[in-house]
Amino acid sequence: MSRISVATVILLVLALSAFCTDASALSCCRKYTQTRIHMSLIRGFSIQSNKEHCHLDAVIFHIYGGRNICTDPSKPWVTENIRKLREKVEAIKRKRRN
Repeated sequence: MSRISVATVILLVLALSAFCTDASALSCCRKYTQTRIHMSLIRGFSIQSNKEHCHLDAVIFHIYGGRNICTDPSKPWVTENIRKLREKVEAIKRKRRN
């Protein structure tokens, strides 16, 4: 009886670890938005590269309201918004130094 319990626990642990690995793929961008995101809506961004579980390069804009929008990093409006966000960060750094 104890062998069955140990075997069951081992299988359960293996199944859960496989599920956790696959669960990270659920948070990947699978397609890009076709809509431009206005700069005033963006709080920040992160970058997804097509490694491991995510099979799409993407810039993920974090907008007010807690949503994350997947965008195509090759689009000029995306790179322009990133540039503007980085400029905002630099302005804050300069302000704090003074």
